[in-house]
Amino acid sequence: MAVALTTGIAALLSAPVAHAEDTVTYEIVSDQNNVAAANVEYNDRSERKALQHVSLPWRLTAEVPNAVSPTKDGAEIRADWRPYRWPYKYVTVRIYLGDKLLCESTLDVGDATCYGSTPHRNFPQTGGE
Repeated sequence: MAVALTTGIAALLSAPVAHAEDTVTYEIVSDQNNVAAANVEYNDRSERKALQHVSLPWRLTAEVPNAVSPTKDGAEIRADWRPYRWPYKYVTVRIYLGDKLLCESTLDVGDATCYGSTPHRNFPQTGGE
């Protein structure tokens, strides 16, 4: 019995600890609501998902293995609104991990991305501060 108990304890101590998935929120908004829709790509549970002609503003909560990973396990969002692209028609993409803003990118070129592994904020109004 002592051998079985020792073996059981050793198995528990050496078992890998499971990392719970991170819950992230993806968000896409249009400055002044002047871009009606965008094509969206994002990571959810290590899979790349794509949605076409999504009405803005758009928000989705998803699970990823590790929000700040640079691999497919990380949080990523991309908005493509090139059919509606025009100077000064800004779209902002954001990734939140809980209440923490991981990434924010605001552009008027028809395409914007954010990666949980590369936290940054860029604002046309503030020069990226």
